[in-house]
Amino acid sequence: MKCPLCGRTFDLEVDVTTYLTAEPAMPQPRSHTALILRGHEAKVDFVLRAMRALASKDPSGIVEVDEIVEIAEKVGLSRDDVEEILSAEKGAGRIYEPKQGFVSFTAPPERSRA
Repeated sequence: MKCPLCGRTFDLEVDVTTYLTAEPAMPQPRSHTALILRGHEAKVDFVLRAMRALASKDPSGIVEVDEIVEIAEKVGLSRDDVEEILSAEKGAGRIYEPKQGFVSFTAPPERSRA
């Protein structure tokens, strides 16, 4: 991935196996079947973990929403799902949007789990 602020390239590994089920999503035109997350809490947890992983790679802690969506789509979440979760988290005051298309935790990621 490439940092949208500084332009540095870095590798990011997110373990999605915790969130995958063996049940396929609706049939898709592609040859492989997407795996889906079950339950709203699991979806929120996944999005926040992905955001935390991305935020830890940049000193500013700012994450591009498109990067979160890219990771979430790999487990069957849509852009709308991610944006809905991020909107709810902004409303709860756990994250904020420093500029359009970017989000950050209100507390540093290492303290946001407390």
